[in-house]
Amino acid sequence: HSSAEYLAQRLVSQFKRKWLPAHKLWRGRQSLRSSLQEVRKTATEIQMRTRMRGSLTWAPPCFQIIFTLHPAHRRSEMVALQNFLCAGCGTEVEPSEYEYFCDCCHSGSEAVIPARILSCWDFSRYSVSDFSKHLLDSVRHEPLFDLTCVGTTLCSRVKELSKFREQLMGIKKLLKACRFSGRVLAEFDQFPAHLTESALFFSLNDLLMAKKGQLVAPARALMLSAVMSLTCGPASLQLCLSRGFICEFCRQKDVIFPFQRNICKRCKECRACFHKHCFMGRNCPKCARIQSRKESYISVTTDGSSTSTL
Repeated sequence: HSSAEYLAQRLVSQFKRKWLPAHKLWRGRQSLRSSLQEVRKTATEIQMRTRMRGSLTWAPPCFQIIFTLHPAHRRSEMVALQNFLCAGCGTEVEPSEYEYFCDCCHSGSEAVIPARILSCWDFSRYSVSDFSKHLLDSVRHEPLFDLTCVGTTLCSRVKELSKFREQLMGIKKLLKACRFSGRVLAEFDQFPAHLTESALFFSLNDLLMAKKGQLVAPARALMLSAVMSLTCGPASLQLCLSRGFICEFCRQKDVIFPFQRNICKRCKECRACFHKHCFMGRNCPKCARIQSRKESYISVTTDGSSTSTL
């Protein structure tokens, strides 16, 4: 008896007892049965009304981001579908003006529209209601936009940024495993955390900065600074070099890392790294060694089983 429905029924019965005149006493089996039926009807009505947003003719706007552009319709038809009520508060609007909102819910604010950015890279500011303006401002820095789910056209717009993000993620992962890299990791604080921890999600503010060219340049500078700290930094930071690779083709002394995609190529099978120009059109030597060991193991196992049978 701890459910919300039971509690509502109890409250309704208490209210009904207070509403009844003092000289009328409900007695008898029939009176009790009808009373219980009324309580059930009232509870059902309360349950139905609590699930309803707004009223039968109007519902308040939802807190949701629309990712796709809707086809244009005649304003007069859309206002008629709203029953000539303000979409924000439900008050009546003048039918002849064909306005979606009343003056209290639309003060002429402007904002960029996420659906226009994601569909056609349009960063123009459009007139929005006060509710929409508040919603867009509240999620401006939230990583909500997965560009891989939007389309290849948009991904090509931020392809360079995505490349730097993947490199920064690799560097940060490497530095976090080193106990001496606190100073270098502090440089990553100038970037939003989601930009160096997820390669897919962007915030509305990220897209605005990318449009202005204010995101790729800082990402490039941060990556170069981190690489310089790894390769030419103090001796304590040289411990991170043990997580790098020596190219098995040219045997040069410089250590290469998987995140250096401009000079490094990684084997898809064993994940070993080599110089791009060295690995081009050649077989992976590490995979060849692994395959040779497997064949030797199979050969030894086969010979041993044959000897035991004899």
